[in-house]
Amino acid sequence: MKLSKILILIFIFTIFIHLFRIDYPNSYIFDEVYHAFTAKEYLINNRDAWNPWATPPKGVAYEWTHPPLAKEIMTLSMALVNSTDAWAYRLPGALLGILSVYLVYLIGLRLLNSQIPALIAAFIYSLEGLALVQSRTGMNDIYFLTFMLASFLFFVKKKFLFSSIFFGLSLASKWTIIYLLGFYLILLFKNRELKKLIFFVIIPPVIYLLTYVPYFLLGYDLNQFIELQKQMWGYHTNLRATHDYASPWWSWPLNLYPVWYHVEYMQDKIANIFASGNPAIFWAGTAAIILTIIDIVRAKSRIYLKSLLIILSGFFIFWLPWAVSPRIMFLYHFSPSVPFLSIALGYQVGKLWESKNNRLLAILLLILMFIGFLLVYPFLTGIPIPKEWVKYFFMTNITKNPFGQI
Repeated sequence: MKLSKILILIFIFTIFIHLFRIDYPNSYIFDEVYHAFTAKEYLINNRDAWNPWATPPKGVAYEWTHPPLAKEIMTLSMALVNSTDAWAYRLPGALLGILSVYLVYLIGLRLLNSQIPALIAAFIYSLEGLALVQSRTGMNDIYFLTFMLASFLFFVKKKFLFSSIFFGLSLASKWTIIYLLGFYLILLFKNRELKKLIFFVIIPPVIYLLTYVPYFLLGYDLNQFIELQKQMWGYHTNLRATHDYASPWWSWPLNLYPVWYHVEYMQDKIANIFASGNPAIFWAGTAAIILTIIDIVRAKSRIYLKSLLIILSGFFIFWLPWAVSPRIMFLYHFSPSVPFLSIALGYQVGKLWESKNNRLLAILLLILMFIGFLLVYPFLTGIPIPKEWVKYFFMTNITKNPFGQI
């Protein structure tokens, strides 16, 4: 089979799993009570939706702690399809999740200069549960992540104008993209292209401000805007809340603490949605990161040395800062590192594939990851399963059982 056809099959599979049952449940899950609710309030031009001190209705809250772009895109989606049902505000995130798989392929192709490891990376990422759940949930993470990947791709292709535009879109979705700026600065300095930094100094702030146009049109002024930014910073740096599904940063690559998003009880079945990685991918990916570090230290892959350093930088840049974060943390904060973990895994499995003696091992690893996806898929999308089966999920994760004895 031609490699282009394999990419098409991966893309069809990705479209299906992202859009199938996206309307379930037709109610808020997890932080949709903040993000999706606020997107609906944007739709009716509710001025309070932007106000940190406004009192929201019971059971929901206005989401002002992140920039507004993700919520504005959800609002636009609901306006275009003339519906406020769950599928309407989840649809743009799902489409971005589909696009993110293709971006992983393109980044892998650019850095590794070979279609086989790039295809393997895209296939692996398409089986990754954490990214899938976040793209099917009305939150801002997939917006930030996909725009970040687009910025990263254009940066390594040295198309700095486009990179800065997508950097701005990512920044206007979630501040976490800032971690990438230092990496860009190092590469620009190393490549004697420091003048290109002007794109990232001017364009992202302009885009960021433009996303607040509705805020200003509703009557807020510049002083209130500045105060809002201070409140956002204060919220994230001083958040000391506790949560049953919070987890330490070091545990994320091992997928130890999936986050419970939704449950529906039935007569003899239960439907769950957990933000959970594919254990086979997380565990094998952790090994791939270690092997890639060893490859760099031993300089066994001089052709890929710079590319491997870039891949590892992408992985660690979005993971290690959480080690010093004072705020409460969840597994989904690991999401932006997972594409780079998938590319590292694609590189390592690709090496096995290219060796005839190890090709069978590569095939077995890919099969294992696919089986891992099939096993967790009901827990990612809320497919009803027998109650007895739920026990096995908690046996393989250090996750608090929200259902008591089943």
